[in-house]
Amino acid sequence: WVFFQQFKIAHKKLTARNPTNIENFSLGSLAAGTTVCIMIPLDTAKTRIVTQIGAKGFVPYTGVVNCLSRVVKEEGVGVLYKALGPRLACVVPMIGIQFGVYEFLKREILKRNCSKIEKVKNKPLPQK
Repeated sequence: WVFFQQFKIAHKKLTARNPTNIENFSLGSLAAGTTVCIMIPLDTAKTRIVTQIGAKGFVPYTGVVNCLSRVVKEEGVGVLYKALGPRLACVVPMIGIQFGVYEFLKREILKRNCSKIEKVKNKPLPQK
């Protein structure tokens, strides 16, 4: 949500207008991709910590930082991003659609509510 809002602000500064539906989809997809790239190493560490077993000679992870540092040292940084492709393929379109539809519906609901308010404002008050 934070990245999406920041991307909308940047879009408005660059174009001096609100994003279209397609642009909201694109901004939502970009926000999702950014979030996945930041969070996937933490998801990898969480999965390894939760599923670690007491195999002979295996020293258990003591926490997230220990897990991340050991994985990078023992297996390389690429292992943290091994699942990046499938995660992006799943999350990016889903969140793009979610934000695109959300912004569309928000705009439509606001238009309808504003028109109802205008009708009420322009309606003459009943005489007593």
